[in-house]
Amino acid sequence: MEPVQHPVMNSKTKTALVLAVVVLGTFWLPGVSGKSPQDVFDAVMMVWVKPDGNARFELSVTLTSEVYREKIRNGADFQRLVEELVYRNLLDNFHRRYANFTVYVSPTGPVEVVGNWTARVSFYIAPFFVEGKRGLECPYSGPLDFVAGGRVYSFKFSRIILILPKNWTLVYTFPDPDDRAENVLIWENADYLPMLGVRQAAPNESTNETSLCKPLRIELRYSPEEGKVFFNATYICESGFPHIPGAKNVTYFKSGNITEIVGYLAPRVEYHEWLFGKEWKAEVKLPAEFPEVVGGSNKGNGTVEIIVKKSAVNYSVVIPLIVGVGLIAVWRWRK
Repeated sequence: MEPVQHPVMNSKTKTALVLAVVVLGTFWLPGVSGKSPQDVFDAVMMVWVKPDGNARFELSVTLTSEVYREKIRNGADFQRLVEELVYRNLLDNFHRRYANFTVYVSPTGPVEVVGNWTARVSFYIAPFFVEGKRGLECPYSGPLDFVAGGRVYSFKFSRIILILPKNWTLVYTFPDPDDRAENVLIWENADYLPMLGVRQAAPNESTNETSLCKPLRIELRYSPEEGKVFFNATYICESGFPHIPGAKNVTYFKSGNITEIVGYLAPRVEYHEWLFGKEWKAEVKLPAEFPEVVGGSNKGNGTVEIIVKKSAVNYSVVIPLIVGVGLIAVWRWRK
């Protein structure tokens, strides 16, 4: 993408301008009331559904607004704008309808600038289909919108292409696709994710992806204030993704056959305190033992213990002790 020629600005001015683009957004655009169609970008969204019920998203996003083009100085600014307006707002739509899903992104991030004011947005969602009243259903269906400058705009997808596995049967969809070829469904000029129901084995019912992933290394940190064990686990995977039962706020990063998982676990905790310190022993159960454990120690059978010690005067013990010593001294002096 060729940069637009403008008078030279210093780095502070550029930084402020980038923030203004992302945060103020459509204050530069004509005013609207309520939810309105946007003319900031044009996008095509492709969704590949996997046999395990998960899905890979790939969006081609082209910036069409001349106002925004005038404000963007380089590819990095454009990348941040697309990530803020498209990627994060799209996930916000999904979270409002079904919060219990995991997002997988590349180590380089979800957005790649490809030139000519166009960027590619890629990510992976698990699950995309869940058990519903009529078989497997998509819980994210509904209108899609994004927020910019304090205003709500409808997403504008010139085309949404959904590709189902060959052995899946479409039970229902609303609205009907504009075009269909076997298990490829196409909607034109859509500002929504269509309602979908399919017939197939439940996600992960007949798969065992964890067995194809070998644990390599895990870093652990226990926060007594939050009561959470934060982890960063690394696996080598032949296929699929590893799974840590009970993990929350999970994010996956994949590079070749190396997969990294970041999240947190709720541990079992033992707490002790003495005159000049406190100690927490947090214990978590992992699905397998890691050859390298940083921040904790293996206890066998996948159990890892993390110990946190803090030096601090325990005034609940010290003050009564001082008072007691003082009373004894006074008593002896009077005697």
